[in-house]
Amino acid sequence: MENSPHIRGHTDIIYSEDFRLVVYLYELHEMSSGGCRPRTEEMRRTLVRPLQAIFSCNLTVQHSSLFSRGLMRFQWTRKLMLSLQEFRSCKQQRKLARCLMPLVSKCRRSDIIATKVIRLHMRFVDRLMSDDPDLRLIHLVRDPRAMVESWRKLAARRRRLSPKQMQLNVRLICQRMMTDCRIRRQLESKYPHRILLLRYEDLVMSADAVIQNVYNGLLQLTLPSNVVDAMYAQFNSTSSNGPLGTRRSNGTAVVTRWRRTIDSTLLAYAKDTCRQLLFELNYDL
Repeated sequence: MENSPHIRGHTDIIYSEDFRLVVYLYELHEMSSGGCRPRTEEMRRTLVRPLQAIFSCNLTVQHSSLFSRGLMRFQWTRKLMLSLQEFRSCKQQRKLARCLMPLVSKCRRSDIIATKVIRLHMRFVDRLMSDDPDLRLIHLVRDPRAMVESWRKLAARRRRLSPKQMQLNVRLICQRMMTDCRIRRQLESKYPHRILLLRYEDLVMSADAVIQNVYNGLLQLTLPSNVVDAMYAQFNSTSSNGPLGTRRSNGTAVVTRWRRTIDSTLLAYAKDTCRQLLFELNYDL
């Protein structure tokens, strides 16, 4: 399946024999200089079909670029639960379809197929959930002020953003998150007991209770004893693996660090602009 010329994505695969869990990280890149693009039928096909293929373990129909771009290029992804060394080496010598077969096999043996999707409009979730009655959704959110401060630090490595640009980022992200929240509430009525709102801060600060709720509440499954330990290891690692990685040496400190570094003028603007969203998600002003 060919991707739209305006939208592309990349994926990475994590597999754990202990957890019988396969996780796909699928990040969407909207290739538009004009900001938000209209949600066309072409866009729906481009975004929804790859996800449907992932959930059905039909990896061989995916565009080949999904297995060669993005996270697949980073060194730290070689050290995830599933070592991709064999896959990367095979991919250089043989056809991709053949190299994907072991990954397809692992996917089909998994009890849970999870996909973390970045930048997917919530309105596309309706089609996914209507087509797959077994699908469950975790709507993961973070305090928008923390997100904007994180973006500022990443952007500073390449170029300095002006105060107006930062304020624009604040306004856009809060509008987008509010829209997603509104649509999620509608979907919760349409698909009861299949959607869970989860704050990143709660996951870090109370990982055991949150994960227990995900497994026992949302998934109706028994929580494997080692999952919580693995999560705590991620948040309390001996070292962090960079801003794009998932390991943190002190995860609880990361949750509140933005409050000490964010510009006071930008903070005041964010409080005012995002007030409705902050109230919606129960964040303190």
